[in-house]
Amino acid sequence: MDHPVNFTALAALRPGDAREDLSRALGAHWCEPAPHQQGRVTALSKQHGFEAQIDTAGRIGAIRYREPFPATSGVLGLRIGMPVAEALAALPQLALSHRAPVYDSMYFVADVSHETKLALEFRWQELYAISLRNPAAVYPDKQPMAYPVAAGAPGAPFGDPNFKLAVMSSLLESGALDLAEPGDLAAFVLKRAVDLEEDGYDLISEAYDYLVRYPLTEADLAKVEAITFDGGNEIYPYCYYFWDGESEDFDISSTAGIGLCQNLRQLTCIAMIERLDAADLVGLGKLEALHLPSVCDNPGRLLELPALKKLTFPETAISDPALIAALKARGVAVRIDA
Repeated sequence: MDHPVNFTALAALRPGDAREDLSRALGAHWCEPAPHQQGRVTALSKQHGFEAQIDTAGRIGAIRYREPFPATSGVLGLRIGMPVAEALAALPQLALSHRAPVYDSMYFVADVSHETKLALEFRWQELYAISLRNPAAVYPDKQPMAYPVAAGAPGAPFGDPNFKLAVMSSLLESGALDLAEPGDLAAFVLKRAVDLEEDGYDLISEAYDYLVRYPLTEADLAKVEAITFDGGNEIYPYCYYFWDGESEDFDISSTAGIGLCQNLRQLTCIAMIERLDAADLVGLGKLEALHLPSVCDNPGRLLELPALKKLTFPETAISDPALIAALKARGVAVRIDA
């Protein structure tokens, strides 16, 4: 079930506010920070650009708003996406801290009060992030991540272990799955301190073996709304930190079992999969957008997807003009990539 986000309440939060204020503003999105998170509350970080950190006194020590936090919810008269000149007009006390060539970035700082420091990050002359912090805040020490015990066959409940990684990446990227940091997982499976600057240039087989046997519940699968097959997915650094996307370590040969993701709305095949069997998709009653790979087996089964609204595919995937016409007649927007 989708829960609305009260962006106005989030924009009104400040360092020094109580944990309970943060909890009320987040509503159904509130989740108590795990011991390894050092007080960080990140449930909305990836999808909505908001995160906060609670100090040892039980108060907000730091808040960060970044794109895509909505511009309609202003913070101290500032809004995400506003030009540098407008920000300086709104807060004349802003001082340039430094510049960076990446994203043509500019950083400004200001004192909001004796207890609150403000930092702004601009990318390409537009406000990308607003950070507020209490420099005196003390945060909990980081504790080890409590990883669940691996269980089942590799890939379960799916047939292809690499497909399971893509599903887990969807959960990771939406904030529904917490694996801590890649170095934390490596240290857990290797049972030693790990420096990924040294150990991250090869596949860590122990991390891969753990991930493909990670216990996914029905509740986890119900949270999967979009799956993308792409070498840039967030899951891969957890077992191959410096993977360049060029090898075949994570290629997907089957999507069997995808029907377990009953709330899937979007499936995008960018890379790492050459063929998809449309029969695997039958039963996904909420699937609205589909981007096929080079080969599509049983393409006629696409007509059995009741919610399908947008279909994109290379010309090699579907060659039957009657099928394409039938899909268009059902109101599906079809785009063929040359």
